[in-house]
Amino acid sequence: MRVVRERLSMVLGALGVVALLVPAGVHGHVATALAAAPVSHTSLSDPVYYLTITATAPYGYQPDTVANLPLNTMINVTFIDDTPLQHSFNISSREGVEIVNYTTTTAEELNRILFSAPALYATIANGPGEKTEGEFLSPATPGWYEFICNVTGHFQMGMFGYIAFGEALPTNLTLPSGTGAGSGIGLPPVADVGIALAAILVVLGVVLLRLRRIARDRAMEESDKASPILPRPPSPP
Repeated sequence: MRVVRERLSMVLGALGVVALLVPAGVHGHVATALAAAPVSHTSLSDPVYYLTITATAPYGYQPDTVANLPLNTMINVTFIDDTPLQHSFNISSREGVEIVNYTTTTAEELNRILFSAPALYATIANGPGEKTEGEFLSPATPGWYEFICNVTGHFQMGMFGYIAFGEALPTNLTLPSGTGAGSGIGLPPVADVGIALAAILVVLGVVLLRLRRIARDRAMEESDKASPILPRPPSPP
């Protein structure tokens, strides 16, 4: 029974390690894609402003602040994911409202705030090099808005920024802490999963070796019990 208990505890320990390691190779995902207000051109001659936003490693945007964009203008957005992770780019439609205490805002609170009204613009990119394009009509009156990544945990890591139309940004806004620089550096998701699986195999290998040692020791104990202890022959006179 002692051997059985030892083996069971080893297996349960291995399963616990597996449960901890597997999520390490899986990245967070957007729980629900935000809906953006529909837009359409009124004329082929409408002015168009081109805006490129890049998701950068580890959790940032380039640029993370944009000011003085034209009013009542079609904004053509190119969103590029330059990291190994999935990211989103969502411009809140709440003018002049900053989500404070970003490090402690829960995912539920964040989505409740974002879903209170359709986003000005919303898109998702799913990995390194992926690019999305879209457009939205900028507001008709001056104002500023916050944009964020709502992939689980990314906003709390400082992945947000601000955009202003027809005016400069206020000077008292909380600056993002997750701003990246240059190309995203890191392993692709497949490599992350491979590392996690390799770690799992190492742990299981250690467990199997331990089980074999326990079985060997148990076999030796049984062998010792089965072998009679013969008396020593008397010494010659």
